[in-house]
Amino acid sequence: MKPIAFQVHKSWFIPATLVLCITCALDAIVAWLVPKPFPWLGLISGSLPLTMFIFVGWPLIRKETQNS
Repeated sequence: MKPIAFQVHKSWFIPATLVLCITCALDAIVAWLVPKPFPWLGLISGSLPLTMFIFVGWPLIRKETQNS
């Protein structure tokens, strides 16, 4: 039986989806509640690559180095 794509990639897909959803929700909350949201929206959206690396990329790199 061949594994489906989700079974193969769920180690990075689920954390990446969570980081993206949390970032979008935080962006929406800031845009809704803060009187002048534009600097904050840029900082939150701009931090997405860094948070993806911290919460998705770095654990994958550590897992790969532990396996080898």
